[in-house]
Amino acid sequence: MYKCLVYKFILAFVLVLLTVESGFCQEDTAKAISYDDLSLKDLLNVKISSVSKKTELLFDAPLSASVITREDIRKAGSTSIMEALRLVPGLIVREQTNGTYDIHLRGMDNVPPNSIFDGNATTTLVMLDNRPIYNYLKGGTFWETLPIDLNDVEKIEIVRGPSAALYGPNAVSGVINIITRKPEKQGLYLLANARQGSHQTYINNASLGYKFEKWSILASGNYQYRNRVQTSYFEIIRNRWIEDPSYLISILGDTVTNISEMYPKQELAIEEYGGNVFINYESSERTKLNLTAGSQHSMVQTVSTDNGNTPLTTVVSDSKYADLKLNVYGFAAQASYNTGTQIKNLTPGNKYDFQTLDANLEYNYTKGQFSLKPQLSYRSALYDDTKYSDIINKTGIFNARGKITTQSASVKAEYKVLNEKLRLVTGLAASKFNYPDSTYLSYQFAATYKAGKKQLLRAVFSQAPRSSTIYDAYSDQTIAYFQTGVKRFYKIGVEHNKNLKLLVADMLELGYRGKIASNLSIDIEIFKIKSKNYNSLVVNREYMQLVNEDTLTMLPYTPTNLPMTLRQLGITVSLQYNFSKVQVRPFATLQQSKVKNYAPFLNMPDAPATAIQGSPELNNIFSGIDTEFKTKGTPTTFGGLDINYLIHPKLNCNLNTYYYSKQTYSHVSNIIFNDGIRGIDHINAKLIVNANLTYEPVKGVHISCTAKNILNDDSREFFRADNVPFMLLAGLNYEF
Repeated sequence: MYKCLVYKFILAFVLVLLTVESGFCQEDTAKAISYDDLSLKDLLNVKISSVSKKTELLFDAPLSASVITREDIRKAGSTSIMEALRLVPGLIVREQTNGTYDIHLRGMDNVPPNSIFDGNATTTLVMLDNRPIYNYLKGGTFWETLPIDLNDVEKIEIVRGPSAALYGPNAVSGVINIITRKPEKQGLYLLANARQGSHQTYINNASLGYKFEKWSILASGNYQYRNRVQTSYFEIIRNRWIEDPSYLISILGDTVTNISEMYPKQELAIEEYGGNVFINYESSERTKLNLTAGSQHSMVQTVSTDNGNTPLTTVVSDSKYADLKLNVYGFAAQASYNTGTQIKNLTPGNKYDFQTLDANLEYNYTKGQFSLKPQLSYRSALYDDTKYSDIINKTGIFNARGKITTQSASVKAEYKVLNEKLRLVTGLAASKFNYPDSTYLSYQFAATYKAGKKQLLRAVFSQAPRSSTIYDAYSDQTIAYFQTGVKRFYKIGVEHNKNLKLLVADMLELGYRGKIASNLSIDIEIFKIKSKNYNSLVVNREYMQLVNEDTLTMLPYTPTNLPMTLRQLGITVSLQYNFSKVQVRPFATLQQSKVKNYAPFLNMPDAPATAIQGSPELNNIFSGIDTEFKTKGTPTTFGGLDINYLIHPKLNCNLNTYYYSKQTYSHVSNIIFNDGIRGIDHINAKLIVNANLTYEPVKGVHISCTAKNILNDDSREFFRADNVPFMLLAGLNYEF
């Protein structure tokens, strides 16, 4: 069946090419101007604002950075913002269920090994128009909670490497900044897009706006539905796939019978919808105002949080936001507010409310070749699950009303010398946290030297911390509670730790950008990263507690800093070749990650002896001191190839591939069961090949046909997640 579909697609593809080519030879091609024949000069003039918080040429940026535009995304046939990131160097993007992804900058995933599922990339800061999108429960980004979709995207800017000196904590491995579209010409603006495909995949977007002389207003809406490619779940304790589960057994041995509540839609991968309003005012280059507001609802099945039964969990989110930006004569201010409710696992007690507030004020002073930009910022994240949990028995996620705050002061200075050939950039920030009650420094020292008009050398040294999380700082949770004798009870629970040292990463990077031929450019970045202060739930010494007339033996699992460090050495190479109507862009990252001072035990030396951990004096978190090994949880090689062929101004063909090498993911159940089987998943190397054909019959109308994973390598890409087979989609896009 699959081969028949592939053959039909290839045959249709060839027939369209032959038909359109023969028809086009009769046309006046000067009238068809949808796809420009982009020269290398134009490509080198792509602009970016996320590197230095000012608009500059990507070629001149002092840090490793990339930009993908809405045209790049449309040509490639990407179906989501997450999938579009496969077009970017230095990003590991693996699909978990149809349309949901695990995304990491340069790796640093499955660290520490044998950890619980804690969401996507806790060290990457995702932003929407410079507004942080970060979940403070356990860190990371829930991508499905973005209120926008591809229809709203103007471009995506990616900065690789620690960037907290500019953007505050959590930009440890880098920044992904999504820039939204605005009406460019005066008058009515209309954009609509609909795509349908395999596994009941429906992606629909629409935008309507109007631009006056100084004002513009735009409203957009999006809806997306995708089914999983399977309905089975992997049960961790019995190490098997269950096709139609009537019950599951958790790691603790409990039988879960409320499957219909945990997984009300076994077939669902993702269902989401959102709406946004964008209001922009610009009286001059020095006076601008932007107001954005919106809301979203989503339900997904993905690997985002640990439920002790199976990797996939159902996550439901509802949120709304408002964001205000003002630029007046060198001053720039931004304030955003986001509030909502999230259910991380559809069982009682796994629901919480959240409110986040971000505000910053900066001033840009420039005189000659010198510029100075001081900034003040404040972040607050309030999370509360007390309304939904049993506070007495502590059955919620964290059973508290917790708040994480950060106050930061920073300054960025820049100076150009030697006829602007040498550029020196310095950033320094001090961030005061409420938990731990400490101040952390972030810095960024960068230098670029133009050896010629199209030859740029750069060097960067930077450091950035990650903030604390609600779970680490506030959790007070009961895991198990049972009687061991007359008036004697045993309780296993999670106890918070407000004094954890924060994860910190520092980086040394050398880079080169150059035009090595009239139609060929290259970008090389060599990086060395060291990160420390990782933490995990660790069994501590038991203690006795008298509750009424009962004696309670407490066995606490406490977030604890591990002695381990991660060292990463790598290189990323990107090429861009342009010839006539063909553009070829290969990119690849080779990296090696080593963990030092790590032991596969989650207990302190004074923890009680158990059959699982063995002797705690010998087997504890300090047993790995002076050891070092290569991590297997992140691929050593990953990258892609994007080939775009402008057959005719009305017809565009794109072939894009994405590759990652094999890896072995280890889950905390590997330590619990210690049998070398459970908790370990060997992920095979995978080459994903996609093709997209776009045809513009009349100006403003684009018809597309997309084939994903043409090789039909349906192997899973993440720990015990769904297979990812061949998919076929068709779409219609209208822009006025």
